[in-house]
Amino acid sequence: MNIRQPVRAGTFYESSPQSCRHHAEKLIDASQLPGDLPPVLYGGLVPHAGWVYSGKVAALTLKALATCPLETVVLFGADHTGAVRTGEVYDSGTWRTPLGDVPIDEQLTSAILESGEILRANPQAHAMEHSLEVQIPLLQVLAPQIKIVPVAVPPIQQAVDIGRAVGKVLADGFEGVCVLGSTDLTHHAGHFPAPGGRGLEGVQWTKNNDRRMLDLIEQLQADKVISEAAARGNACGAGAIAATIAACKVMGATEALTLAYTNSYEVVHEMYPNDPDDTTVGYASVVFT
Repeated sequence: MNIRQPVRAGTFYESSPQSCRHHAEKLIDASQLPGDLPPVLYGGLVPHAGWVYSGKVAALTLKALATCPLETVVLFGADHTGAVRTGEVYDSGTWRTPLGDVPIDEQLTSAILESGEILRANPQAHAMEHSLEVQIPLLQVLAPQIKIVPVAVPPIQQAVDIGRAVGKVLADGFEGVCVLGSTDLTHHAGHFPAPGGRGLEGVQWTKNNDRRMLDLIEQLQADKVISEAAARGNACGAGAIAATIAACKVMGATEALTLAYTNSYEVVHEMYPNDPDDTTVGYASVVFT
């Protein structure tokens, strides 16, 4: 049986079961849902930095999705390793975290793999990718019986077709399933290029750059996401974004709601006002309804 071992426990999130659960519960409890959250949600977007940076934002999306009947989540991941060529599906077995094992929904993976050649079974593509791993313990706390279907998506235009194919499978007979895309937004300053300047000037540039991508997301413009990210560098998981929007539209979504936005500069300087680091990475919580 395939068992995907955790590779970021102890760095992006806690490795001990007790500490991992405690921190996950704190993040979920701190995430305040809007009072007018729509009753039907088809999916969402989450950031994937370390929990201390973006965990609260990610927990907000997941907490929102958990208000709906939720049996399985199709997870569209980014590609930080270069191992992703098409829709790479982790098709069987389990994903292990400090909180235990989460089963793959093998009935759903079979249906997805039968939908076309743009999706293929390739568990190895997920071996070192963190963008989905950091979401799983949060899901385990919110929905202990959850099953998952991890799909790594490259930042190419075909991502839209990958999303549509998955969305069609879900719309044709799988209830209690939502889709979740994982992406951070602009990576600016610090160890990255800083075209918008440094300090607060760079933070504002990052916010404006992120707003361009969020506008496309809120307008459900899946076809424009890949080119926007390539030109502006405002999403490291552009393929995941495009696939999520496309899938949700096929499933019936007509609107995207941004529940929260922040960035690493704001998070760090709230905790440590005098910290000299002016790295700015954008994080957003979005749901599709």
